[in-house]
Amino acid sequence: MKYVLDLSDVTDRDELFDAIVDQLPVSSYFERSLDGLYEDFSEILEDSELVVKNFEELAESEPQFFKKFKHTLKALMVDIPDFEVRFSSEDESEDEYDNSEEAEYDSSGDDYSDPDDNYSDSDSYDKIDM
Repeated sequence: MKYVLDLSDVTDRDELFDAIVDQLPVSSYFERSLDGLYEDFSEILEDSELVVKNFEELAESEPQFFKKFKHTLKALMVDIPDFEVRFSSEDESEDEYDNSEEAEYDSSGDDYSDPDDNYSDSDSYDKIDM
């Protein structure tokens, strides 16, 4: 199954979670956190592909949170059989995206090509009180 998450005009974490709820098959009890995203996705995304489009505004406005979001998706790729994530800018078609240049991961999900990926796997810093 292929899912597309279009982040056009998404500039903060609340808007990201709104887009996820609107565009992806998350459960009705989805927690608006990266931990909640991980748990929810790990139950539904086996043997599927997620294309994240138009992410540049979010990456620019909240760079640390965006890195944590990407790290969560990378961990899901390691932990879920046949789950793949692609990031696609609006200037490139999905078919032009080349995953061969993705970073290499070990079974822990660590990205050894990015020296800044040294934050904790937990996103307890990211909880949003509702």
